[in-house]
Amino acid sequence: MDPYIERASLLLRQGRVNDAITQLKNALQQNPDNDEALALYARCYFDKKEFDEGIKTTLRAIAIDPANHYYYYLLAFGYYRKNDNPRAIEYLQKSIELNPWFCESYGLLALVLIEDKAFEKALLKANEGLEIDPENITCLNARSVALNKLKRTDDAIATMQYALSQDPDNEFTHSTAGWNYLEKGKNKVAATHFREALRINPNNINARRGLKEALKSLIPPYRWLLQYSFWLNNKGKKVRWVIPVGLYVLVRLSASLLQSNAATQTVGAVLIALYLVFVLTTWLIHPLANFFLLFHKDGKHAVDATEKWTALTVVGSLAIGVTVFLIACIIIPGEIYPPMLVAAIAFWAMALPLGNIQYPLSFKAYTGKNKIAMVLVVLGILTVIAAFINLDAAMIIGTVFIVLFVINSWVTVFR
Repeated sequence: MDPYIERASLLLRQGRVNDAITQLKNALQQNPDNDEALALYARCYFDKKEFDEGIKTTLRAIAIDPANHYYYYLLAFGYYRKNDNPRAIEYLQKSIELNPWFCESYGLLALVLIEDKAFEKALLKANEGLEIDPENITCLNARSVALNKLKRTDDAIATMQYALSQDPDNEFTHSTAGWNYLEKGKNKVAATHFREALRINPNNINARRGLKEALKSLIPPYRWLLQYSFWLNNKGKKVRWVIPVGLYVLVRLSASLLQSNAATQTVGAVLIALYLVFVLTTWLIHPLANFFLLFHKDGKHAVDATEKWTALTVVGSLAIGVTVFLIACIIIPGEIYPPMLVAAIAFWAMALPLGNIQYPLSFKAYTGKNKIAMVLVVLGILTVIAAFINLDAAMIIGTVFIVLFVINSWVTVFR
């Protein structure tokens, strides 16, 4: 093997990606058509999350050696990380066609099929890979996840235990076990596996995210909504928006029928109130749970800048709203001071978009969701200012806020 490629491979295993790239550049200077060096270079790009560059580099390697199964596996991995599952499946099938004994292709194909909610097919592919190598970690992890999604919990746990017995220090396996247990509502067991994955590799993003979810699940409302989220995400894409829309329509129809009868009006009002509490909870639970993490011995080290500042700003906005409302109630005996009441409502409403803002603040750097959230917060601030200058203007700005917020919420559901 080329000594540059050998050193690059070692450096990549050690996580020294930039040093590995330096060695690969040396190898490619000597031979620009070295497909091995190009494939390893593609892996470096993938490690740096530069997936487009990694795919281009892999295609160069394939152009040199189109019969190499591993290069198609690598190409599929790039498309998988770009969330282009159809292409990932296409290239994994090509990889298996060229070499039906390469287990990793079966394992990655199973993981892609799991993302597509094709759990039975995923289990079949994972089992095919395990027939070749019963100890393949990728296939074992994919099999466990598929079994878990299919509600075959005992088999899923047995698979995870076997995988851990083969390689007890595998961060991927511990992370997979954590997510499996978390989906089953066993957040304390899940946290143990996530901590172990982070002990092995403190930079494991998937394990860090899982640990945050496990810790936030200590809060009962968050735990219930997380289970609802797991259940909803395991359904097909159409079902994931049909259920929220169907729930809204069902509540509206039920409430209308109940309120049309004097004897059941109270029940209808309670039903609407419960639905509104549910919706508001789904909007606010993430920043509120992150606020809880800020005071947890493990959680405070797990939250990123965005999670920290959304937690602080959302809680701050809600608290200011409560304070302003209390002042509005006492400033004029027996009355609620209108400007302060409008300001209080504006602060409460602002808490909703504040939970969707990315940090550091930038109007250009992030997605449309972030831009809309920032526009809504500006409208909220203008409503507060206008409330003490011109109440009619404050009502107009507040109405624009509500209309934009409602439209954006429904667009998000269908997206």
